[in-house]
Amino acid sequence: MYLTIHAAAGAAIGQFISNPLLAFILGFVSHFILDIIPHGDEGIKHWKWFKTDLGRLAAATLIDFFVLCAVAMYWLIYSPVNVFPGMIYGMAGAVLPDTLWGLHELTGTPLLNWYSKSHSSLHHILKKPLAVQHGFLIQIPLLLAFTWLIINL
Repeated sequence: MYLTIHAAAGAAIGQFISNPLLAFILGFVSHFILDIIPHGDEGIKHWKWFKTDLGRLAAATLIDFFVLCAVAMYWLIYSPVNVFPGMIYGMAGAVLPDTLWGLHELTGTPLLNWYSKSHSSLHHILKKPLAVQHGFLIQIPLLLAFTWLIINL
């Protein structure tokens, strides 16, 4: 899943969990659950506009980051202030797994080898890779559902 979807799940969790530490932990766990669902971002590897894997990763991350910032502002504008801590900690926990994975991809640090392998293996539990377009058919409804939860409950 893209960071935006993970953050949406974390923000939705934070709407219901007022304890920031618990929201962070549940956001972290939600990341791995969502990554089991086939979601199509494996197709980024085949983007022809960029010559290197690092270029493709950087472009996808940058686009995702800007989308995440825009929708997070929307979520916060339409949420009561008292749930902000839970939402923010839930989002942080939900995006941390991909942040750690990205750190490993960028640096190759052996400290994160075990983590990167286990994180990547979750994407293949159901063994159903999807094209990017098909992944959007899963991720966009999830984003809309989480956004509805965030601003309506």
